[in-house]
Amino acid sequence: MKKMKKAFLLVSFVFLFLFFFFAHEHVKNVYADSGDETSTHLKDRALKNNQIYNDSFNQLENYYKVYQKWENGNIDDGDDRHVITAEDVTGGTLYEASQSYHYDNKTTYLEPGQKITFEINVDDAGLYQFYYDYYILQKTRLMPRVGIAVNGTSQYTEMNDLEVEVDWKLEEGKQFDRYDDELTPKSEITSNWNSQVGLQDPNHFFVEPLKFRLNKGTNEISLTVNEGYLLIGDITIETNEINIPTYQDYKDQIGDKPSVKELIKIEAEDITSKSKQSIRSKYMRDPKVTPYEYKNRVLNVLDGYSYGESGDRVSYTFDVEKSGYYQLALKYYLNTNNGLPSNRRILIDGKVPFKELESYNFEYQTKWTNEVLSDATGNAYEIYLEEGTHTLSLSVDNVEVRHIYHNILVILDQIEAISRDINKLTGGLVDKERNWKISNYIPDLEQKLQIISDDLDTVIDDLSDYTGNDEVPAIQELTIAKDLIDEFIEDPEEIPAYMNKFSQGDRSAHGRINTIAPTLIYNPLHLDKMYVYNNEELPQANAWFVVRLFEGIKAFFYSFSDPKYNKVAEVDEDTVEIWVNKSRLYVEIMQKMIDEEFTPETGVKVQLSLMPDENKIVLSNAAGSTPDGVIGISFGRPFELAIRGVTEDLSQYDGFYELAEEFNPNTFVPYIYDEGVYAIPMEQDVKLLYYRKDILGDLGETPPQTWEEVISLVPVLQKYDMDLYTPIGGVNAYKGLDATTPFIYQHGGMLYDQDTLTTVIDKDGAYEAFELMTDLFTVYNLPAQTANFYQHFRTGKVPVGIDGANMYIQLKYAAPELAGQWGVMPIPGVENEDGVIERWDPTYGSSSIIFKDSEKKEATWELIKWWSGKEAQTNFSYDIQSTLGDKFLYMSANVEAFKEGAWPTESKDEVLEQWEWIQTTGKVPGDYMVERELSNAWNKVVFDGINPRVAIDEAVSLIDRELQRKLLEFKYMDEDGNIIKPYKIPTIDNVEGWVRKDDEDTQ
Repeated sequence: MKKMKKAFLLVSFVFLFLFFFFAHEHVKNVYADSGDETSTHLKDRALKNNQIYNDSFNQLENYYKVYQKWENGNIDDGDDRHVITAEDVTGGTLYEASQSYHYDNKTTYLEPGQKITFEINVDDAGLYQFYYDYYILQKTRLMPRVGIAVNGTSQYTEMNDLEVEVDWKLEEGKQFDRYDDELTPKSEITSNWNSQVGLQDPNHFFVEPLKFRLNKGTNEISLTVNEGYLLIGDITIETNEINIPTYQDYKDQIGDKPSVKELIKIEAEDITSKSKQSIRSKYMRDPKVTPYEYKNRVLNVLDGYSYGESGDRVSYTFDVEKSGYYQLALKYYLNTNNGLPSNRRILIDGKVPFKELESYNFEYQTKWTNEVLSDATGNAYEIYLEEGTHTLSLSVDNVEVRHIYHNILVILDQIEAISRDINKLTGGLVDKERNWKISNYIPDLEQKLQIISDDLDTVIDDLSDYTGNDEVPAIQELTIAKDLIDEFIEDPEEIPAYMNKFSQGDRSAHGRINTIAPTLIYNPLHLDKMYVYNNEELPQANAWFVVRLFEGIKAFFYSFSDPKYNKVAEVDEDTVEIWVNKSRLYVEIMQKMIDEEFTPETGVKVQLSLMPDENKIVLSNAAGSTPDGVIGISFGRPFELAIRGVTEDLSQYDGFYELAEEFNPNTFVPYIYDEGVYAIPMEQDVKLLYYRKDILGDLGETPPQTWEEVISLVPVLQKYDMDLYTPIGGVNAYKGLDATTPFIYQHGGMLYDQDTLTTVIDKDGAYEAFELMTDLFTVYNLPAQTANFYQHFRTGKVPVGIDGANMYIQLKYAAPELAGQWGVMPIPGVENEDGVIERWDPTYGSSSIIFKDSEKKEATWELIKWWSGKEAQTNFSYDIQSTLGDKFLYMSANVEAFKEGAWPTESKDEVLEQWEWIQTTGKVPGDYMVERELSNAWNKVVFDGINPRVAIDEAVSLIDRELQRKLLEFKYMDEDGNIIKPYKIPTIDNVEGWVRKDDEDTQ
């Protein structure tokens, strides 16, 4: 036995010696004095890993890159022309002409998820375009979107999800609120057939419609409806060359025509049609902007911030009394966007008259300017117009910046590739005391940096030519980035120690370049009016200083008697006063709904007021001047007010239980105190797992369903310098209960003991969960802090992660290059004994309350009951979109309203499934200490290396002390720690006792 023990010790010693020897050699070869020999083994491994990374991800490319390859490969346009009728396709439902809203032929009806497929025989292989007739059926107010595939595949990312072009018109007639302020009108889809419309590049880098490649012989083409309801008429597959004449050729074609002396004014806020709901007018208090009122709010300009995204278009009709040549001028200002100009494609009667208006440049201007459309020498263009009605359209265009934009993306990719290579070697270690030998393992590092520097020179020169100004902030940022790269060219070995200058953070070279890219394709432009004129002097663009001063003084003195603000016009005794914790535009829509629907139905008048600061509630309560209620109050406030006796128990009012049936009962948990329910949920967020389909597919992996699968996926991702994101690993050092309790509840743990009113985060499942939430970072090496998950997800650096609904909105509407390459699903959970994956997660949001001091409690309850109900919440979700645009997605806490609301169909089921796993923590006096100390314990373990058991035991001691103090304060406990009266903590197991009528007796 002793011999075996000696042998075992000897073998162990030899093993440890060899381990430390080779570990030392590994470290020595990565960072050592410059005279050391290079490790061929490590270099080969680094190069091999880099090759694996590059070879593994053949991600679908965007249209710009694919089209460049087609051009470089001399792939020409095809000469065939094929017309496909509804009878030639398979899929969908065939409609007779009589069912097809005055279409001449049969059509195909398509719902979300349905597709049509057809085959064509091509004689001349090459590039073709897709043109189709379509009619939008308004069965839903969600915007229609389609995907297209050729021979079963998408040839570029944009093919997966394309907007269907829509013409919107404003509801007729101006509308005003009770103070005679003009309201933002709703938008309505025009009910017309759209004929032979091509599929457009979402970023509008190209004038002509998208092209796709067809082979010689039989090709299968399919069109899938992703969203909306469509009738599809004839489809044409061909290539149409757009031949736009130069200005000189245009004038030669028109010939000698008279120049008409006339001045036609077109107000920019009077839009005839627009391409998006979100394009809207706004009020500016400027005496030279028309119409102008110093007393009331009138819509008098086109809001440039709503009119600056790729493809945004506004159209105006105007009448010409005499045929002849006219000039065109726009009164605009542009004072944002890094000093970059804005481009507009200018169309008359649906066509660009000459090439110079294909992408017209409006320069940066900090005040109103009359821009007469002119050539480079200042000679005004003349446009021939026949007598009659004409249409002027202005469309946001990115043709001029497409090469600059994509060159910047290439530079960003180059920096990220170098950063990945370095992190593979250093493990992300930043130590300025070490001497690195990175160039030994990346021998062409200096050459790569020089390429980046040269590319930046090219971009800076191109951007300077485009703007005509070397001093714009965008160019200055790029110049600083180039200087940082040049510093590393002189000493590449410094990069590992100064990654914050190279690729990490907003002030790094990568960060500075990255801030410029989105501004290139964002083109805001504020418009006051357009002039169609000739031989007339244009009105002055800006008011004299004296005029502005005089108007400002008038407005100032009027504010003392303005009924919106002065005390004389306080709410009358018959009107319910509600404070709303939302933006002015939201309040405007809500007030309009109430005035048009609720008040006529009930006779109850309501006045909504903005509540910019929730602390105002506490002050107003102390002063005895609270309103009747609040809508949109944040998550924690109802309990704080209820425990102090400030608010009403809403469960005592008629209709409460019927209303509560429309909600998940667990959403009421944070609003319960003692025997009562003190708020009605209004909005709520949702956490989902976001994943890159393309990257996981290339890795042969599937999105993780459980935390065990997460742990298995992490090393696969990290092998290729990628990672996974969880909210607890965000940049905020404070880890709220929304980040920590999902782990606890999924493991069957709890925060409190119902009997002793002490915390149990150190017991059973809760402690097991705490170990997991720390092990993810200390054992499995997830990044403890991830800044901007959205950006890392776009680049593929973090292709899997958990985030809220705002992430979904960003990806859907601000990342068209990822169309079809990402998905969502419920968050990972823990599989229980029955094989069910428990995905518990707290869902926070806002709610509505009634104050106890209100003299109109019943009327206020009627309003809140109506507002929180299915019909009002559903309508509100659509009214927001019809007024502000499809990016304004409203997440009603009313489950029935959400099912029928404006949330996109493609992910609605996933949201509803995750909401089935809502588990929010019941409120307890002093519960802020639970949140704080759980966060502190996590930080101690992850950042300070403290043992998890030690950290959690320290937290329990501090939490119990504070809970006892607060329970003593509110007289639930005596000074000896004895429970005086029971405190009911609501949980998912007992919440129905408060919010379900049948279970009322089981509380």
